[in-house]
Amino acid sequence: MDTVKRRLNSTRAQLETVEKELGGWTPKTAKEGQCIDSFILTLKEELNNLEKLSNGWLARKIADYEAEKGRITEIFERINEARVQFEKFLFDGLTPSRIADHKYHLESKEERRVRREVCTPGTRVRILDNIITWAKNTSPGSPNVYWLFGQAGSGKSTIAYSVARRFEFAGDANDTIILGGNFFCSRQFEETRLSKCVIRTVVHHLALKCRAFADQLSNADFETVNQNVRAQLEDLLIAPWQASKRDRCPDPSNPPPLYLIVIDALDEIDGTGGSEFLRDLLEVIDKNENRLQGLKFFVTSRPDPNLVGHVDSLKSKQLYRLEQVPPEEAQHDIRTYLMAELPHFAGCEEIENLVALSAGLFIYAATIVKYLARRGRSEQKSFLMTLLASTNSSNLKSLSTGMPFTLLDTLYSRILDEAFRDFGPKEKGWEDRHSILHTFLCTAERTSTSVVADLLFTSDYTDVAEKLFSDLHAVLYREDGRVLTYHKSFSDFILDEDRSGNFWCNQAMHHRLLADSCFRCLKDGLRFNIANIPSSFVLDVDNPMLADAVKENIPPVLSYSSRNWSYHLSAAAPIIPDGLRDSISDFLQLRALFWIEAMNLLGLRGLCGSMLRTAHDWVMSSQANSVRSVAFSLDGKQIVSGSNDKSVRVWDALTGDQLKVLKGHTNLVTSVAFSPDGKQIVSGSNDNSLWVWDVLTGNKLNMLKGHTDSVRSVAFSPDGKQIVSGSNDKTVRVWDALTGDEVKVLKGHMHVVALVAFSPDGKQIVSGSSDKSVRVWDASMGDKLEVLKGHTNLVRSVAFSPDGKQIVSGSDDKTVRVWDALTGNELKVLKSHTDMVRSVAFSPDGKQIVSGSGDKSLKVLKGHTDLVGSVSFSPDGKQIVSGSDDKSVRVWDVSTGDELKLLKGHTSWVKLVAFSPDGKQIVSGSGDKSVRVWDASTGDELKVLKGHTDLVGSVSFSPDGKQIVSGSDDKSVRVWDASTGGELKVLKGHINLVTSVAFSPDGKQIVSGSNDKSVQVCDVSMGDKLKVLKGHTDLVRSVAFSPDGKQIVSGSDDNSVRVWNFGSLYIRETISDSNHHEQHTGWLLSPDGQHRLMFVPPESLLPDASNILTIPRSSCSSVDLPHSALGPQWKQCYYP
Repeated sequence: MDTVKRRLNSTRAQLETVEKELGGWTPKTAKEGQCIDSFILTLKEELNNLEKLSNGWLARKIADYEAEKGRITEIFERINEARVQFEKFLFDGLTPSRIADHKYHLESKEERRVRREVCTPGTRVRILDNIITWAKNTSPGSPNVYWLFGQAGSGKSTIAYSVARRFEFAGDANDTIILGGNFFCSRQFEETRLSKCVIRTVVHHLALKCRAFADQLSNADFETVNQNVRAQLEDLLIAPWQASKRDRCPDPSNPPPLYLIVIDALDEIDGTGGSEFLRDLLEVIDKNENRLQGLKFFVTSRPDPNLVGHVDSLKSKQLYRLEQVPPEEAQHDIRTYLMAELPHFAGCEEIENLVALSAGLFIYAATIVKYLARRGRSEQKSFLMTLLASTNSSNLKSLSTGMPFTLLDTLYSRILDEAFRDFGPKEKGWEDRHSILHTFLCTAERTSTSVVADLLFTSDYTDVAEKLFSDLHAVLYREDGRVLTYHKSFSDFILDEDRSGNFWCNQAMHHRLLADSCFRCLKDGLRFNIANIPSSFVLDVDNPMLADAVKENIPPVLSYSSRNWSYHLSAAAPIIPDGLRDSISDFLQLRALFWIEAMNLLGLRGLCGSMLRTAHDWVMSSQANSVRSVAFSLDGKQIVSGSNDKSVRVWDALTGDQLKVLKGHTNLVTSVAFSPDGKQIVSGSNDNSLWVWDVLTGNKLNMLKGHTDSVRSVAFSPDGKQIVSGSNDKTVRVWDALTGDEVKVLKGHMHVVALVAFSPDGKQIVSGSSDKSVRVWDASMGDKLEVLKGHTNLVRSVAFSPDGKQIVSGSDDKTVRVWDALTGNELKVLKSHTDMVRSVAFSPDGKQIVSGSGDKSLKVLKGHTDLVGSVSFSPDGKQIVSGSDDKSVRVWDVSTGDELKLLKGHTSWVKLVAFSPDGKQIVSGSGDKSVRVWDASTGDELKVLKGHTDLVGSVSFSPDGKQIVSGSDDKSVRVWDASTGGELKVLKGHINLVTSVAFSPDGKQIVSGSNDKSVQVCDVSMGDKLKVLKGHTDLVRSVAFSPDGKQIVSGSDDNSVRVWNFGSLYIRETISDSNHHEQHTGWLLSPDGQHRLMFVPPESLLPDASNILTIPRSSCSSVDLPHSALGPQWKQCYYP
């Protein structure tokens, strides 16, 4: 009774502590608040019950003991149930996988995707006993990790499932360990094939089994669930487990139970994630053995040779390879299984032969059972006889003791031979079924027979796909219309060329086929307004007919192609010629817009950006292995290519099929050429060598060595007896094509030789070089025949005269030179340009030459002694006024360029000058903070306008000449009386220096631009600010009104010119945040606010509605509403 009382007092103290902690807990959500309130209410009620029991305990009789014990037990059960429900809610942030739990009830469709069964009674007895003994061993030397590994189909998952069920439901009184958590990996579900889901699921299970651990886990940062495995292990498992030790083990003399963690089929994790997870898990466990006392881990996977040796070096582990099961034990297990599944064959010879043939590989036996399941007994017997006959008695024993792959391969090959028996490998029917089978296995998501048929064929081949699926029922099954494989080993078989032979799937080439098929489906199926939406004003959520319209107009194959073309493209191999690039180009020109519309209707518009980036990356990566050189054979039937991937490839010019891959070069291949008879290929490479290849066999005939740098160009002579090459070593070399001997070395070029070729008669060789010359050589003697020299700098452009007798060249030496094409003599040197000559050409009649240069010459007005910052024409165009950093203002005669007047008075640089409208006065603004007015005819200073407190950067007269406006670095705009010099207005509003000012044509408004990136419009008479135009992303340099005064133009350091209009075609929808600051939602509304016109993400920084044009358009976001078809008219914005 004292023990019961102590337990009462202890429980009451714990509950009071929990209640106190929960009282200070601030719920994050309403649901969390309700959960906490419910838990607190339960605690209070049970605390009250415990208080009553405790107070009355001493007064009660011994006889009441059993009754009171029952009440106490009921209280504890209610508290525990409340705690479990509360913890389930609290740990919901772990987002555990439900399907990965062995207890999860697989419904019929899920069960067809993942088969979870315990071992057939009487099978796997010894290995199960071994695992159970290990798990129950609590001695300090017992390993805390048991790794069971074996080939695909060896029965690992069935064993793991049996172990999990044993320790969850079938324990006995002597068990010292219970199932703490489990995770059954499967590639069939997303949540069961991601490594990041494993630990968070396991710790969730463990928290529901171990209260002390749950208490510590509740303090963990659940954001860790999205981090790597090591971080999850430390933050979600190791740290909380270690922190819970004191509460788990309050009495050292009475040790708590151990907890078993079961993780099955890590090879089902995406990519290499399973091996990486296992490595991380085992290393972390090994390093934290003392911190994880009380936990044992049972893990299964396929064998990883790199991991086996590593794991073997760890301290505490137990490894078991299923292939090491004694043969007699494996045969017994398989016999027991087959007898259970095929009872009508009991005692027959076929069973014993199958047992021998299976060699302990359960997937083999299971596949045979599936194959026989849909056949009558006579058909079953016939198939078994055929199968056993194909493995006659002489090799039956060797097969049964061979590698599991050999057994599976034989079985899978037999099943495929049966399915393809009506066709030969070269027949169209065989090829069609071959493609269908590969598509079953290679689609981004497993799909239906009809989608597979529609992807591959333009006519209806669904019946063919259905027939093949039916014939392969032993390895394929259907769930929700989708075709799936029973076991990954079948996919592995098909994807391994050495194992599957004629049935092999070249994934890179098949993904290429499927990518092209997707683009074909998009081309045929996409169209504008595919869902026939009546008005752009109707939101999708407000359109009750939309779902049916999408289903009707986006059939499954178009939906699949829209969602998955990038998946296939990313895995597709580039070939030459590359028609897939053409498909991408065609798609991007127009149909990409229709595709984005379809993706939006499918609820997947967020994927469009990443999918388009995939297309970009594929094109760029294929260019990274880009083809450097291509050449046709003389008969046009073949193409040879040299690539950055160091290979030479031969292609069928008609079909595009790759015929040969010639490997041997150790650096990129720069140049390739066929011999005239098409029997040989020569290739040059950055590895400094030339290789000669036999086209028919692909064998290397000769390697030509001699160049000391990269080979840039190669060519055969017309008779095929010689090869010429040009190199970065500045030489041209001639080789004997038969022996590979170097015949001649032609020296003379001073830089890289980029191009070589034989003349049609083979008597001459021409070479082009970066040394600014073209050289002609005698092919037989090696003599240099012509060098066109004379330019003293880089030659930019050359051209032949129409009759071919002359050559003209332009150079960075600023000259144009004319040459005799026959003799190479320089005929003329044309000197007039003062900068490089970029382009030259003859006139069609050959009598004139035109040249373009970088000198852009104009007349020069000389006189200023420092930087000229501003110039302006007089109204009659006869004079120019200029202001300079030399503090002067000068007036020039336009016709003669003579200086007419020198206006002095400013004490700092002159920033801006302008004539009055009548041309009689000049106004200037300066760094001396003043505005000065001058007499244009005499040069006399008429007025000095003072008031600005910083430099004046902009000045202008009003159209009638009566007012002057000035803008200053003091952030103000000031209006002055031009006749008196009096200050009329000070216009404030800019928050940074004012860079430019101008009057409107009617003189009633002033526009100003500023370093605060804004343009402001003010009323001249009242001084009121009428409009602030925002959109520029850098300081505004210049502003001006249009001649009619209806528009404003501004130029900015953001590299754009913007045109503004005071009318507004839309208003922005805004909402207020918690601080009452208005924020744009992104929606543009009609001026009356009744209709949503368009959505532009706020981060796109769309300028004000007044900004009607931005040059260039690429410099910012813009909308063109005047030319947009909106509302019911939106259907008219595209006509095919």
